[in-house]
Amino acid sequence: MNHVCEKVNIKMKNFIRLLIGSGENCADIRYATGISTPDDFIFYEFNDTRCAILSALEIDRAKNNAKPGVTVLPESSFDSIKRLDILLAVAQKHHCRTFAVPEKFPLGLADKMRAAGVIVTVAEEDFFPQREFKTPDEVKLITAAQRAAEAGFARAVDILKNSSVDGNFISWQGKTLTSEILRAEIDSEILRNNMLPTGTICAGGIQGAQPHNAGSGPLKANSPIVMDIFPRSPESGYWGDLTRTVVKGKAPDIVRRAYDAVLEAREYAKTLIKPGSYGASIHCAAEGILEKHHFFTGSDERGQFGFFHGLGHGVGLEIHESPRLSPRAKNALRGGEVVTVEPGLYYPEWGGIRLEDLMYLPLDGSPALCLTAAPDFLEIS
Repeated sequence: MNHVCEKVNIKMKNFIRLLIGSGENCADIRYATGISTPDDFIFYEFNDTRCAILSALEIDRAKNNAKPGVTVLPESSFDSIKRLDILLAVAQKHHCRTFAVPEKFPLGLADKMRAAGVIVTVAEEDFFPQREFKTPDEVKLITAAQRAAEAGFARAVDILKNSSVDGNFISWQGKTLTSEILRAEIDSEILRNNMLPTGTICAGGIQGAQPHNAGSGPLKANSPIVMDIFPRSPESGYWGDLTRTVVKGKAPDIVRRAYDAVLEAREYAKTLIKPGSYGASIHCAAEGILEKHHFFTGSDERGQFGFFHGLGHGVGLEIHESPRLSPRAKNALRGGEVVTVEPGLYYPEWGGIRLEDLMYLPLDGSPALCLTAAPDFLEIS
């Protein structure tokens, strides 16, 4: 039997729950331990035992940062520092030879464990589904990252206000302003706010018709610039997420009408963030606003156009996590979620508009709160 493909209920007590990953790249292991590292380490949980096993390089720092109840052990406390040998020793210590792992568990290690007589089986659910529901302390950490995103946007606005129009292009400090220059200025401001920039988007003109096009080359005047800014806290691991679209100069009529439609759709959707609301319904309501303004979704020989992505997603220790606000979202909001609301319109002939706010639905059932303080405006003179 191929045990690695067999799924089990991880709430059962006869399994060792096992994660291997780095605190920087595995949200579950950071959530479980509070430890952030650049290198992978072992975390396992069995009944009341929660243990992190790390290299000597990280032990002292890990002991200082570990969450209460997590035992931190050096690899050198085992007879061998080979990962397979450590896991076999864990199995022997707890008299349990069955490990439940996530779907992304390293296949090569799973094969070695099975060859050594250990059962490795995929958990049938997320290890920490409670990550979807944020505590007030987590909301503060997300909000701090959001403030850094807003500082980056404010820096971009300041640059555009102090730019001039030189023919069809934007000029700043005597040279043509490019996506790369504007992105570097945003990212530098984020760093000054003690956060890490990650993949900032500054997509001008028709590049903005592709939602995740980072943007490149000279930025044109009188044309939309989509700025999607999502910094991460190096200390806590939590993310912020902000998108604004602006025009340096005069926006064409189609761009202004699209902007107004997207803004109306976002603001209406935000009023629907409440316990019992379904992500699919909220998405469809926003799409209905866009269609009311005669902006429809489809595809042709040039590609996709209209509103062809989900309305929003959860934000926390991952930039995209549960829940989703999309046509495929099946579960209702319950309280505790932090979600983006980011409708967009994209047309290959002129570019894109996206406006994104971050919303928190409190655990106590009180009305949803907007965590975003950045202003909304289209034109910059």
